[in-house]
Parts: sequence; C-alpha cells; structure tokens
Amino acid sequence: MKRRDEVVVGIFVTIAVIIGIAGTLYLARRGFTKSYPMYARFDWGQNLKVGQPVNLAGVQVGFVHSVDLDPAGYLDVKMYIDRDRRIPEGSTVTVQSEGLFGDKSIAIKPCRRALPPASATEPPANAPKPKEDLTLPPEPVCRPGAFLPAGDTIPAGRPAPTLDQIMTRVDSMSAALGDVTYAVRLEFVQNGGIAELRQTIANTNHLVTQLSGVAKVQSLALSATLASLKRTLDAIDSASVDSTMRNMSAASKNLSALTRELDTATVHVNAILDKLNNGQGTAGLMLNDPGVYNNLRQLLARLDSLTADIKANPKKYINVKVF
Repeated sequence: MKRRDEVVVGIFVTIAVIIGIAGTLYLARRGFTKSYPMYARFDWGQNLKVGQPVNLAGVQVGFVHSVDLDPAGYLDVKMYIDRDRRIPEGSTVTVQSEGLFGDKSIAIKPCRRALPPASATEPPANAPKPKEDLTLPPEPVCRPGAFLPAGDTIPAGRPAPTLDQIMTRVDSMSAALGDVTYAVRLEFVQNGGIAELRQTIANTNHLVTQLSGVAKVQSLALSATLASLKRTLDAIDSASVDSTMRNMSAASKNLSALTRELDTATVHVNAILDKLNNGQGTAGLMLNDPGVYNNLRQLLARLDSLTADIKANPKKYINVKVF
C-alpha cells in the first residue's frame, strides 16, 4: 500500500513538472496570444535563440520561433508577431544585445523616410546623381499607413557594431593617444619643456612680486598726496576765502555796470555817426557837401595868391611913414 502511494505521488509530481515546463515554454512563446509568422534573414546572429523577444520601437510584439542556418551561410529566422500588431512597410530588422550576458533580441525599426510627392519623384535631366554606398543596404522608402502582409520577409537593416569593430576602434584610439603621449614626453621631458615651464612660472612670480611692490609704493605716494592736500585745505582761512569771494562778486557787479554803460555809449556814438553819414547838422554838411570842400580850396588858393602878392609888393598894402 505504501509502495503504491509513493508511485502515485511520483507520477503526479512528474506530470506537474512536465506541465510546468511545457506551460513555461508555451507562455515564453506567448502561446495564449494569437499571432502570425514573419521572416528575416541575417548575415550574423550569434547567440540568437528560439523564444527571444521581437521588439518594435522598444515594445515586445512577438518572439523568435525558429533559427535555421541556410546552406549559403545565412540565418533564416521565423518570428511570430502578435495578431493585434502590424509591421509598417519599409521597416528593417537587426539583432541587438540585451544586457551584459550575451542575450539577444530582434529589433524592428520602422521606416522614417517618407515617400516624396509625385512632382518631386523625377529629378531634372541635368541634375547630378547622388552617390550610393554599396557597402550598406539601401535605405527603404515608406508610405504612411502601409503595413507588411503576414508571412512576408522583413529586410535586414544596418547591424550594430560588433565587439571586434569596437575593439578595433579602441585600438586606433589607443594608438592615437600613445602618439600624443609620446609627443608630450618628447616636448616636455627630452626637449626641456618642463624646465622652461618652471622658468616661466618663476618669471611670472617675480613679475607679480615687482608689480605688488610698485602698487605698494604708488599707494603710499597717493596716501601722502591726499594727506598733504588735506593739510593745505585745513590751513586755508575761511574768512579770507569769504572776503575774496565777496570782492570778486563786487568786481563782477562793477564790470556788469561798466559793460552796460559801454553799451549805452556805443548806442550814442552810433547815433552820432548815423547823423554825420546822413548829412544832419553842420558837421554832417561839412562832411557830406562837396561845395564846402571846393569853397575851402578856392579860399586857400586866394590866400596863397594874396600872400605871394604881399611878399612881392609889400608897399602896396603896408604904407609906413616915419616922421
């Protein structure tokens, strides 16, 4: 009886373990979700295994159903996509790393290059053709609202850089860094760059010390000048300053009065000059009448002739008798 119970318990435990494993695998493959197949082909897919997730824009939309090695050296991958998920037309797939333990996943990247308008699809005849990079797959053109049908093959996109490529880049960077280190060592160690740098720092410190001394001397001189100016200002008698200011104010008032009197005299002189110019009065007539000038000339001529006649015939005019 006891033996039979142990056998029954063992059978139930085995069945439970089998059901648990099968259920886990079934759930890992999203068994309760209705899905449809999609296909992809990769040049390289190390550690890509069945059951790994398929992500679209970072969200899991399916899982890897099978991974088969093609005789031509490619990996043919069959994926199951959730029925309520659609793959946009022009999308590409790549194999990406998940974490630090070598796990992989398939990433579906939707197309971001929209189809140009119909008027711009045909370039001009003389337009140069763009250069194509033959080492990379052509970039697909997507149409908004268009999706891939079930069972179609999603083209592979640009793969992520491998560890060998990363290490090659790191090696090139290390070589460049080594060249820089060698150049620095050559300039600063072998060619005496460190000694020159130390000498420059010493000269700079000496210059700063000299400038500090000059600034100190100038500060002392400025302080002495200010003190002397303060003593000079303190020595000035405020009463004398007030008296001088009053005298200057009185002189300014007198100068203003003199200026006003000069202005009045100038007005009077200008009035007299206007009268002379206009021929008013005796002086004006003498200055402006040409007849007076002519009469004076005639009078002077007669006086000259009379004087000459007197000199020639004095007896004619002077009759002196002496008794």
